[in-house]
Amino acid sequence: MAKRTKPVSAQSLRPYLAPVLLSAAGKARHGALLAVMVAEVEASIQSTSRVTRTILESVDLGSQSSLRLHAIVYREAVTPAWHVGAAFTDIAHQLVVLAVRKDYGVVCASEASLRDRIIKHMTAAKTLSQKRLGAFVGPEAAAIWLDGLHTPSAVKPNTKFMTGLSLEYALDPLGDQTYRYSAIRSRPVIAGLTDARGKSLPVGAAPMSSRIWVGRPRGWIQFTDNLRAILDHVDKRPVVSRLYDILATPVGSPAGVSDAYAVAVVPPELLAEDGIAAEDQEEARKWAYEARFEVKSTKGANVEVEASLSGQLLGRLALDMHAQADDAPAKVTATWVRRPKGPADEQATCERMLTDTNKLKIYYDSGHTLAQGYFFNPAFIDHFFPWEFLPMPATLVDAEKPTDTAGKFQVAAIGKPEDKSLFGWVVKRLFPNGWLASDDGSMEVADFIHVDPASQVLTLVHVKGSGSSKDDRTGSVSDYEIVVSQAIKNLRHLHMRSLHEVLTRGKGKQIGTAVWRDGKRQPDRTGFLAAVAKLPSSYQKVIVILQPRLTKREHDACKADAVPQARAMRMKQLNTLLLGARLSAMACGAEIRAIGQEV
Repeated sequence: MAKRTKPVSAQSLRPYLAPVLLSAAGKARHGALLAVMVAEVEASIQSTSRVTRTILESVDLGSQSSLRLHAIVYREAVTPAWHVGAAFTDIAHQLVVLAVRKDYGVVCASEASLRDRIIKHMTAAKTLSQKRLGAFVGPEAAAIWLDGLHTPSAVKPNTKFMTGLSLEYALDPLGDQTYRYSAIRSRPVIAGLTDARGKSLPVGAAPMSSRIWVGRPRGWIQFTDNLRAILDHVDKRPVVSRLYDILATPVGSPAGVSDAYAVAVVPPELLAEDGIAAEDQEEARKWAYEARFEVKSTKGANVEVEASLSGQLLGRLALDMHAQADDAPAKVTATWVRRPKGPADEQATCERMLTDTNKLKIYYDSGHTLAQGYFFNPAFIDHFFPWEFLPMPATLVDAEKPTDTAGKFQVAAIGKPEDKSLFGWVVKRLFPNGWLASDDGSMEVADFIHVDPASQVLTLVHVKGSGSSKDDRTGSVSDYEIVVSQAIKNLRHLHMRSLHEVLTRGKGKQIGTAVWRDGKRQPDRTGFLAAVAKLPSSYQKVIVILQPRLTKREHDACKADAVPQARAMRMKQLNTLLLGARLSAMACGAEIRAIGQEV
């Protein structure tokens, strides 16, 4: 530390009030806690290859507003990123203010990057939980930062930033339920934090970072008084506002999470448009479409699943959830309960998929969902989607497409009399008239595209086989997760110019011969592409999701008052998934039809 020449005085300081709130991690309290925190902060103020930091002052500021306070001033010499060498240096002076009251600690730092480093490496104190920071969230939200929990999609942003007057009324109870707020600026009622008229000050809160921000007080006395008011508010443990309950609600631990009923692998690579290697796309597609994970037993948040790929049994795995610190994602470990000899590579990939929290989703009858490593209580709205149920005679509802005895897709067999797959049902039953073409494969537009020149309707059809063929099967969100996400991602191809260009590029592929006009097979896509090009600008746009896992019998049963809560919850989740997809489709001027089996 540099030699002190003139100590910093409290009256000369006017820090920005943006404290990180901490609590003692050990037995140290009061002045002893402050001393340890000061030592750890001084150790964190280190130089790097481009930044030289030198502590100029480290001053005990005594007591004020029932707080013990300390200030550290350091000089920062930074080599500009635009210059190679040491000829130019940007000089800045930074401030860290530390405060302690009882077992509470506070860190206010003018340099955000160093503040984050300080908090990450501090052992004397730990950040307050996300739940406790919810006490600093109130009404009249003027700004809100939303982080998406859904699978990344081309038509739904991963993050959103909104500004307004009272954003709690601007949130979409369907479209925004897959988001959580990472930060928000609102007006919670906090004694001592008011303006000259007595109105509550706007307070920003980033609960996951245990940080709030208010602004720059007029001087040192107001700064310390505001800090005291903030700690008083924490001590009161006020009731957390429920104004934002339509957003997904994270829970601090797996306690209360129970009875897993579905497991899905939803690789983000599946929905990526660019920058993903072809082999990664194929792997994602294979594990999303051809893998099955059947729940065999469950205990708390843990679950045992039997995994298979393309009909081949891989074995049985126990997935154990390990809760981390308050705002850290859970870790998932996998143990083979039964591991048949043979498919070693597929088994290794299966284990990797099921322990990757960016890909794994688990649905629980307790109403929770594990997504991206966090347990959430989504704020589902109890509305029913207008499902369609059609008879599917002589159809294998769990067979997506015709295959040979080795399980290889047979393009030439689609729609033939002996084809009992869902692809065959689409050709023979769903669209026997008009132009129909299949685009199944990597980076597909849809499994089928239908053009009706008479009614001027363009339809994209997305097909997925049911995970069960039993007539008394219940609904399953995981069976719909991938196909709905794919449908939303491909909304962009409802534009006939985009559709025409993509289908023209794939004209020479084998799937390019899967074309029908009024039920008769055509040699190629030539006539189909001409029909697309002739569509008027006013043509109608439709998305069809064909997934016969849901039956009319189960749908109607879930409307009854006496239905078991577990089955009702699954139906609510499934309807919410489709209602959210419909909002995305409506934004593109399209409608969604979801087809189940009439049983």
